[in-house]
Amino acid sequence: MEKHGKQEKYGKRRLKVVFQPVEGKALPMQAGEVMRITQLGNGQCVDFNCYNLHDYKEQLSVGFTRMHSFRPAKGDFLWSNPPRNNPMMAIVEMPQSCFTDTLHARCNAFLFEDYYGFGLHTNCQDTFAAAVGEYALTPDDVHDAFNLWMDTGWDDQGTTYIRRNSGRKGEYVDMMAMMDVLAVPILCGSGDLQPTAAFFPKPIQVEIFAATAATRARVDEMKARVKLKNHRSVAEFPVRKILATRELRRQPGYKPKFVNYPLAFTAVEVGLTGAELAQLRRLRFADYQQDDEILREAVMRWLFRNRTRRGKLKQAAGGK
Repeated sequence: MEKHGKQEKYGKRRLKVVFQPVEGKALPMQAGEVMRITQLGNGQCVDFNCYNLHDYKEQLSVGFTRMHSFRPAKGDFLWSNPPRNNPMMAIVEMPQSCFTDTLHARCNAFLFEDYYGFGLHTNCQDTFAAAVGEYALTPDDVHDAFNLWMDTGWDDQGTTYIRRNSGRKGEYVDMMAMMDVLAVPILCGSGDLQPTAAFFPKPIQVEIFAATAATRARVDEMKARVKLKNHRSVAEFPVRKILATRELRRQPGYKPKFVNYPLAFTAVEVGLTGAELAQLRRLRFADYQQDDEILREAVMRWLFRNRTRRGKLKQAAGGK
C-alpha cells in the first residue's frame, strides 16, 4: 500500500506508461482506482475523455461539469451527461499551477486546415479516435474534452484566448474513478503552434493505482453525498433502444410526454405598503416590467442567491 498526500491511500501501481507526442490510450479503470498524470517536461496540455465502461452512452459531459466550475480543481467532480448526471471522476490531487479548461472545443484537422492551411496536422479529435478505436468506438463517439494544464480566458466581448502553459516538470494530477470507466488521456495535438505546450510538445506519464477498501469506501461516501432521485438510469428513458442505422426516421405513433405539461399557474396576492411599493419600483430590472413582474423577479433572485446546493456539490469531493 502506498500513501499519497495526507489522507488518501492508493493501492499498488498496476500501470505505468509514457505517452510521447502525440499519443494517448483508452484505459479501463474500476471504481476506486486512481489515475495519475505527470508532467515529464515543462508545460504540456493533456486532453481527457471518459465513458462508463458498461454503457458507452454515458460519458463525461464537459458542459454539465462547466456548470459547477469553469476551471475544475482539487475537490471537484467530472460529471456524466444528462439525464444520468453522475460523478465519473473525482479530482483528489491537483497543483494550483494546473489551470484546467472546459471552454475550448478539442482541436481537429479542420481547424488546422482552416487556420493554418495544413493538409494534415496532429490534432486531438484524431488522437482520441485512434485511442478509443481499440474498444470499437467511432470518431463520432469522441466527445468534448476536459483539458488539463490549459490556461484559457475570455474578455467582455466574448473573444477567447489561450495563455502560455504554466505546467512544471514533475507536477501531477490524481483523479479517482467514481464508477467503472474507460478513461482516455491524450497529449494535445496543437502544442507546436499554440501556447498549449509552449510551442514544443513534451511527453507525459500516466499511472494507475489499484483500488483499496479505503478508496472504495471513499467513492461510496462521495456518491452518497450527491445522490438525487434525478440520477436517471436507462430503464427510466422513454426511448431506450439505440439506433442501429444512421438515417433518422419518424417513429409512427410516438407521443412526447413533456415534464409537468401543461404548466398550471396560481395567482398569489401580496399586500405592500406605499413605502414598500416605492422601494419595489426602485428595483425595476427592465423598463417594461410591471409591479408584479418586479416583485416576482426580486423574490426569485433572492432565492437563487441563498441556495446552498451548489456549494454542497462543490465540497462533495473534498473541495473548499
